Amino acid sequence: MAPDAISDAPPPLPRYAVDENAFARLYEENCPLLVALAVRKFQVPAVDAEALAHEVFLSYLKHKDEIRDLRHWLVGAICNASRYYWRKHGRNIEQLDTDVASERPDPHLKNVLTTLPDRIAIEEVLEAMPPRWAHILRLRYFEGYSIKEIADYLGVTSKYTQKLVTKCLRRAGEIFDGTRARKKQ
Repeated sequence: MAPDAISDAPPPLPRYAVDENAFARLYEENCPLLVALAVRKFQVPAVDAEALAHEVFLSYLKHKDEIRDLRHWLVGAICNASRYYWRKHGRNIEQLDTDVASERPDPHLKNVLTTLPDRIAIEEVLEAMPPRWAHILRLRYFEGYSIKEIADYLGVTSKYTQKLVTKCLRRAGEIFDGTRARKKQ
């Protein structure tokens, strides 16, 4: 190779320029995820969530040589930052704006016109059942107990509990059908 060719080659990029490009790519790939986590999981306001994400990236720059799994570290860092945010600002939150409240309706009131009659009918059926059976159905379907948990609570086997729940459901259906027939007459 000629000495002229060596002198015409561009100088190598400084180390910080390469790191800057890598950091820019890292930021572009992960910043939306971090902001979304803070907003959706921790309900941090979007503006504050973006600031928290920036703090996470600043912390990354300080500790990048100590990090083994970057993605997990970033997620953990935004979660911790969001928790700290709420510890710091938890008591200073203003009342919810009515415009924001209308955008996010109460999930308990969603579909209230269809669910309310069902709940009233269910309560009427449960009131007409023997108390033990009504209690078993409430445990299973309203409180989310498993068959095994109900069996442990009652002190019986899981197989017997499954039969008992089926029997209770059948009886509830009979009561419901009888109530509906009486209302039609």
